[in-house]
Amino acid sequence: MNKLLSITSAFIITFSAMAQKEYSKKVTSKYITLPSYNISEIDPASVSIEFAMKEGVFGTEKTKEAKSLCISSDATSNEIVTVTNYYYEIPYTQQDSYLVAKNTDGTFVFADKIPEAQGASFKFGWDTKMGQPLCENFLSNKLKTSFISTGDSFKAKKDSEFQRSVYQIAIEKAKANVYPSYVSEDFKVYSAKGKEFDYTSLDEAFDKAMAAYKSINKNGLNSDDIARLKESIVTWEKELNGIDLDNRKARISKSIGKGLHENCIIACLYIFDFKNAKAHINSFLELYGNLSTNRSNAVKDLFFRTQQQAMASQENTIIINEVAKLHSLASSKNKEVRATQLSSSDFNRLATEYEQYITMVANEVGENFKDDNAAAIASGEVNPYKQFYSPIAAGGPAMILFMAPSTLSGIPVLEELPKEMCVYTDLTQIVILNNSVSSITPDIGKLTVLKKLDLSGNNLKTLPPEIGLLTNLKSIKLSRNPLESIPNEIVNCTSLKTLIIKKTTLSDQAIAELERLLPNCKIKY
Repeated sequence: MNKLLSITSAFIITFSAMAQKEYSKKVTSKYITLPSYNISEIDPASVSIEFAMKEGVFGTEKTKEAKSLCISSDATSNEIVTVTNYYYEIPYTQQDSYLVAKNTDGTFVFADKIPEAQGASFKFGWDTKMGQPLCENFLSNKLKTSFISTGDSFKAKKDSEFQRSVYQIAIEKAKANVYPSYVSEDFKVYSAKGKEFDYTSLDEAFDKAMAAYKSINKNGLNSDDIARLKESIVTWEKELNGIDLDNRKARISKSIGKGLHENCIIACLYIFDFKNAKAHINSFLELYGNLSTNRSNAVKDLFFRTQQQAMASQENTIIINEVAKLHSLASSKNKEVRATQLSSSDFNRLATEYEQYITMVANEVGENFKDDNAAAIASGEVNPYKQFYSPIAAGGPAMILFMAPSTLSGIPVLEELPKEMCVYTDLTQIVILNNSVSSITPDIGKLTVLKKLDLSGNNLKTLPPEIGLLTNLKSIKLSRNPLESIPNEIVNCTSLKTLIIKKTTLSDQAIAELERLLPNCKIKY
């Protein structure tokens, strides 16, 4: 027994030593964000910024007591004594505020909402220098009398101070969006290790990237570090060409490939190669994004950043190529703006303009995504039916188009069940309802694990003979199709339990033949 345990332990140790795996290291760096307008034509200092905030809301004051060090009330003594004194703690709720930035022609440049925040409070009757209640408030009635006479002015002052602090924070954020600006972030750079394979190229790319990010964090963006990141991207992409998604023990396994895609995304964003960043985001999400994890959610967040910055880069192609000038602008401490803090009477106007800005950005990002997706589909980079593929659907991986074609649903008119759908060979379900499918690609024979085929409400007159290759098919629904025949090869669908052919044009003779061919299948007509 002990010998068996020793052999097993030795095997585990040997296997662990040989197994490859990803490894990562966190790095702090900073990237440059670009404004949404052409800064070569419009001076950022000419951008006007307006800010408005509702007055804060104060809650009911609560009497509190605490010890204070005070000079004795005895006229003959200057002794310091400890006295119990009183103060009020007043809850405060910061109301919503809005900031809107526009260029000289009134076009939106940036807008932001600072949401309501609860949990703050102010202390009335408190000595801030000493950090204790005021010594004169040794009686609660004395505190009350003081609050009646000066409480309103105290609240007004605190509200004004708080609004001013929120305003300053909002203006700094606006500057970071009106000017090119550096944004600090922490992230991981990934590589791989394992005794069984040589990862020298990945180690070199890892070291180059880490050195570049650290240099950028210290010195800002520069041509040398851009070159180093480009070299690393070339290595990572070359390695990704050899990824083996089905073999966990492969040199570049699916797990290792995940980190390499993330490396490429971040590096491409740093060097303004947004097209390539989008390509790696799409590849990452196609492989790993169907399950919600911290890593996949982080990449999804990067998608919106990439879309926005890609649009901004189209406005700023000149400055992007002038790295030294871009760095100078982004790192400048003297970013002048024309900012105005408005009264609460302008709050509703800014709230409306903020909503207009958000809608405008969402529409622009959406249109940009559609254009990118259309170009990727046209070039063959993206499967046109990927958006309808769900690997985690109830019942197994599915291709589902359950609504009629429309612009609103995004479902196209299909005259054929296309071969592009059949590249997803793990499909167990295909559901295409109320469309115009009149033929089915012979490639459907590749879907050997398909269990459910629902093509109700289409224009099919028959099925392809390759249907007989689907030996795991359990259910076929073909109601409301102008069916004239079903090929005899359906007899090979030995797992078929249900065939629904209601409201078709199949003859009684054809139905009788199906019943003969499929004695163990329930046929509904």
